[in-house]
Amino acid sequence: MRRIRPQMRIPLDTTDEEILRALQPDGRRSFRDIAREIGVSEGTVRSRVRRLQEMGALRILAFVDPARLGQSVLALMLVRVDSETQDTVIRDLTSWPEITYISTLIGRADIYAQIMCASNEALGEIISRTRALPGVIETETMLELAVHKFSYNQPDAASLNS
Repeated sequence: MRRIRPQMRIPLDTTDEEILRALQPDGRRSFRDIAREIGVSEGTVRSRVRRLQEMGALRILAFVDPARLGQSVLALMLVRVDSETQDTVIRDLTSWPEITYISTLIGRADIYAQIMCASNEALGEIISRTRALPGVIETETMLELAVHKFSYNQPDAASLNS
């Protein structure tokens, strides 16, 4: 299972930071446009993006409106587990198509999972399946009513790299 490790620092220079800033609003923006904007060659942008992707610092994703695709229920689930079963529970949850995001927590819960599904009945079934997993102690589920802001724009990359 691939884990994102936030403690791993990837050294960025000014060009890397400018490329990341240019890609945040539109990950499909052309390398040529970015190169013109920041004053480097298109090849430089291409090789830097490839390097940042290989290092795990950059992932370009497509975000969809789940309501338009028939996935009208969005829920957040906190899961408490026995420590010895945590990796197994994460592996199981990660394999379910309705789980769109999963992370490990420190605090009152051990795992956070985002769920997108078609109905409250489907959500109930996912919660039941989760509670039936060996090692699951407790779940807490919150239903999202409305999204008021959705952004993956980060603060200045230099402040993240220090």
